[in-house]
Amino acid sequence: MKTGISYFGVRNPKWVRKDMRAIKEAGFDYVLHTFSEADLQYYPQTMKEIIALSKEEGLGVYTNPWGVGRVFGGEAYSELTARNKEMGQISLDGEALIAACPNSKGFREYMQKWIKNVCESEVETIFWDEPHFYFEKNKTVSACRCSVCSKLYREQTGEEIPETLSEKFNAFRQRSLVSFLSFVTEEVHKFGKRNSVCLLPPWFPAGLENWDEVAALPCVDEIGSDPYWEKGDALERVQKIYGETSVRIADLAKKYGKEAQMWVKNYHIEAGTEHFIKEATEISVNAGITNIFAWSYLGSKYMDWLRSDNPELVWETQIKALSLAKAHFIHYNYATNCK
Repeated sequence: MKTGISYFGVRNPKWVRKDMRAIKEAGFDYVLHTFSEADLQYYPQTMKEIIALSKEEGLGVYTNPWGVGRVFGGEAYSELTARNKEMGQISLDGEALIAACPNSKGFREYMQKWIKNVCESEVETIFWDEPHFYFEKNKTVSACRCSVCSKLYREQTGEEIPETLSEKFNAFRQRSLVSFLSFVTEEVHKFGKRNSVCLLPPWFPAGLENWDEVAALPCVDEIGSDPYWEKGDALERVQKIYGETSVRIADLAKKYGKEAQMWVKNYHIEAGTEHFIKEATEISVNAGITNIFAWSYLGSKYMDWLRSDNPELVWETQIKALSLAKAHFIHYNYATNCK
């Protein structure tokens, strides 16, 4: 059984080593180090050192393109489209957006550079975190109708891109993101590394509706999701979204011969709801998923925008939940093997 935690915000190797030891002592086997545009520009060798020392401390390592191009999840700022306007997505109503387009040749070339730098480290798995077209939670924004997308859409359908979302346009976005993921995962495999894709849950207008097409990609080794609950949600909501999503991911993994992964929320946890963490962990494991990661270290204590109300309790709750899950996993396999 694999257990992991995400880690970000510290680029001093001396302090990172202390935290890696704490993560290992807490019972985690893996750490996910975020690797942003700023890391690629200003910390590439430091990140390789951080990844190496994490391995020295006994942890397997994942890393992700944190907020890169705003195509992937994360709170890291992106300046790609400010410097390279031709990469940018355009909304259906003509607004220039702060996200790069997955169909952009320039963005794909940038991702090749990112992949090469990251894969030259001792990282084991590249984590493709929530790949999506640009959207905003509380505002209707649909993309993309940039010149590249417009040309592709015309070639594929014989029509112009519509001014509002449609079934045909959603299918185009699906094809575009699957094509992009096929490209980046193939690049990663050239370096002998693994690929893990985390899909946004279906209530986000992300552009990836058919998860089978992602799971079927030959260079995707691991498929997962992160159905995080919102502030104010009741336990019943947590049980529903984790129950449905974990079963869906487990079934996909089995169908396509991939490893299944689920993520548990450890940020923005309201006081009195820490037990949601235990519930989400148990539900995922009971669905047959034995790769459980949490976002993020110490209840996200070091980023005040993400910080939980009681980050230490969040941390302790997640550790206990994973410890119980591991014990159950070991007991189940022991009993099965004895039979």
